This record gives sequence, C-alpha cells and structure tokens, in this order.
Amino acid sequence: MAEALWTGVAQAYAQSFAGLCAGAIPSLLDGLPHGGRLLDVGCGTGALVRAARDAGAEAIGVEPDPEMAALAESLLGEEVIGAGLPELPFADDGFDVVIASFVLNHVDDPRAGARELARVAAPGGVLRATIWGSTPPPQALMWNGLLDEVGAVRAPVPRLPPERDFERSAEGLAGILSQTGLAVTTAGTNAWQWRIAPDALWSGLTSVGNFGVLWRAQSEDVQDRLRAAYDALGEPWRDGADPDSELVFDVACVVAEARVPRS
Repeated sequence: MAEALWTGVAQAYAQSFAGLCAGAIPSLLDGLPHGGRLLDVGCGTGALVRAARDAGAEAIGVEPDPEMAALAESLLGEEVIGAGLPELPFADDGFDVVIASFVLNHVDDPRAGARELARVAAPGGVLRATIWGSTPPPQALMWNGLLDEVGAVRAPVPRLPPERDFERSAEGLAGILSQTGLAVTTAGTNAWQWRIAPDALWSGLTSVGNFGVLWRAQSEDVQDRLRAAYDALGEPWRDGADPDSELVFDVACVVAEARVPRS
C-alpha cells in the first residue's frame, strides 16, 4: 500500500521532494568512520550514496522502484540493485553502516523493515534512520490551506493498519529499532531550511505520495483554482514578491542512530 504511492513518480520526485530529503544527508553522514562499507536502503536518486563516496565510504544503494533506480544509476554511473525492504539481497552482517532515509515511514511493515536493516548491519556497526514526524510539515500546511481556500474535496489517503503503524516521533522510531535488538544511541530531530522553485514543487504536489492522491481527487475546475491560488502565494511561503521567487520552508525530521551489539 505505502510503496504504491511512489510508483511512476520518479521524475516528479527528483524535481521536488528529493531536494527536501537531501537536507538530511549531512547529519546522516556526519561522524561516520572513513572507508567502511555503507548501504543506503531506498536510495532514491542516489544523492546520499554519492555524498558518502565523496566522504570516503565504500557506498552502494538499493532501490525498489525501477524508474527511481534508473535516476540513481545516471547519477552514480553504475547499476543500482533493484530491491527494498523487507527483503534485501545481502548476507547477514555485511555492512558497517546501514542508512534508511525516509524509508520506514513509507513501507507496508515498518517493524519487518527495521529487522531487515538490523540483519544486514555488521556487529558493532551503525544504523541511522530518518522519518517524517506526526506534526504536519510546513509544505503540507501550505497545501492544506490551498485546498481549503478553493473548497477541494478531502479524499482519504492510504494509511497503515494500526497494528503495523508506529508513533511518528523520536520515541516511536527508537522503539521499532530497539525491538530488533539494536542499541539506540540517539533519537531526536534535525532541522534545516528547504528552498525550491515554485514550478519544481508543483510537479511534486500534483503527483507524489499523499499530495498526489489529493490532487487526483479534484475536478478539473478545482485543479485550475488550486493552481491559481498557488501562483498567488505570498508570505510566509514565498521569498519575495516576484511570482518566480523561491518557496522557503523551515522543515524538521525525526532521526535516530542505533548500534549492532558485538555479541
């Protein structure tokens, strides 16, 4: 269910929300040992893998969506393994660092996914993960305001069944990691500013994830009014009065680090 929202949207994601997610890369790579084997699960466009290599890691990525994997291959210049949680094509204990950036909040079984991340991490290794928290991010607040302004219908968006879901917070993320036997060392939030051109963000709002679900539920008339309202946005969303000015969002994600016991 959750993965289906990301099928066929690779190009739109690359133009829009990939830049948002890239804001977490510096913190995900900060302080990692040099030269170790790193696995990026759900590598998307490949930006984190490239940054990890630039920092001296032996990094590879896996990506379940073929279109997204093709984008990563074009960036990295090599084949990206087509795979995802909860079944990775690797032996146990193979990686010094395992990263899942905005993945556990988009899979059908987050706990099974966390167990698989732990399985492929070597004893003494590090696992780092990010998710979006339960508080609506500013870009969602902006979109919801536009929907209200034009009288849009609120179609139901896909959600995990309660027995599979988890609390979207630092405590919730730490909880599903610790349930795998990992030792959680830190759990908190990471904040940055995301700047994006209006047309680039529009490509994501009208196709990617739950944004796309809501867009597709609208009539053509409502879609036209949504675009007009979007183009008329001013403060606090737009950096300047020019309609081509960038949109600016102060965003934050949940991040956790855990280590694999040596015995």
